[in-house]
Amino acid sequence: MTTEARATLVVRNIGALVTGDADLDGPPGVLRNAAVAARDDRIIWVGADAELSRRAMAYDVVEVDAGGAAVIPGFVDAHTHAVWLGDRGDEFALRAGGVSYEELAQRGGGIRATVQATGAGSTADLVAAARPRLRRMLGQGTTTVEIKSGYGVEHDAEVRMLDAAAELAADNALPEVLTTYLPLHSLPDGDRVAFLDSVCHEGVQRAAAAGARYADAFCERGVYTVAECARLFAAAAEHGLRAKLHAEQRSRSGGAALAAAVGAVSADHLEHADDDDLQQLAAAGVVGVLLPGAALVLGGPPPPGRRLLEAGARVAVATDCNPGTCYSESMPLMVALAVATAGLTPAQALLAATSGGAAALGLSDRGRLSPGMRCDLAILDTPHWVDVAYHLGGGVVRTAVVGGQVLT
Repeated sequence: MTTEARATLVVRNIGALVTGDADLDGPPGVLRNAAVAARDDRIIWVGADAELSRRAMAYDVVEVDAGGAAVIPGFVDAHTHAVWLGDRGDEFALRAGGVSYEELAQRGGGIRATVQATGAGSTADLVAAARPRLRRMLGQGTTTVEIKSGYGVEHDAEVRMLDAAAELAADNALPEVLTTYLPLHSLPDGDRVAFLDSVCHEGVQRAAAAGARYADAFCERGVYTVAECARLFAAAAEHGLRAKLHAEQRSRSGGAALAAAVGAVSADHLEHADDDDLQQLAAAGVVGVLLPGAALVLGGPPPPGRRLLEAGARVAVATDCNPGTCYSESMPLMVALAVATAGLTPAQALLAATSGGAAALGLSDRGRLSPGMRCDLAILDTPHWVDVAYHLGGGVVRTAVVGGQVLT
């Protein structure tokens, strides 16, 4: 290191450092007896702990002793609905008793119930409700999280959700937050055509002004059609919003083919996608995001993890944290479920939850631990990185580092 690159943070005495570099001990790229050095928010050196003493450090360097534990890249949770108001625990009990998701929606429950509660809240209410969720995410090793709107429907309510996410993004004690505009989530009460017109004009413009990076839609039978979603994406692209899509979750609706056709950054869920759908995603470079918690709760087909890999597609794993079908902030649990239900190996699932999640957000500066990358990492409470998947539901993360700052 040069004088200009003196480390402001070092994490040393790492028993197993998961770098994400497949050339190191095979996937997930493990370096033994390692250390990491960072300046500000960037990694400047990775190597053997024995060599760290020869590296320059700033006078006020923060030293963290991992105590022989494993260190992994911070989780990138690329699909969440973490901003909401209201509670749907009663619906959870009804579904367990045999009432279907679709029947609950017909009764005025489901997404509509959350829309009503969320739309009535202020930005401050939304921030207060979501902040504890993001703290729990951080405690489970998540260092970057995507948050969608979608429970507002009406423009002002949607913008309040995006504003709440932006306020959370400004909190340096939380994971980094990126926002997605999800206007086509729940059906409007009024004229459907007029609503779509308004979304494609006023909605996308206001969402872009509120800092949204992506536009998303729920492409599903009985909800929004392929043509309607395609129109949204065309309008969103004019304002710089990249496409993401809820696709093939409850039925095969054509969403995966649409995601491929528009070059979406990701297609998410995909439980009902066929092999041709997955091959189209692979050919178009669209990341397939697995949401194993939601698939498990809804009792549908398992996520197509193995089939995505066999098709040659990039795979991500995310929580889908939401009030109706997956109330979980735990990326380690999703990694475990991806192994148990989606056909991924522990190494594949861990990479899908880190570098795969980054790819599903179009980010190239995180998800791996190497010089030049953001210093986002999680120190485990075990020397074995495989415990992220193996210790089902366990509290495997001891400390999270976000942008070179030790937060937990």
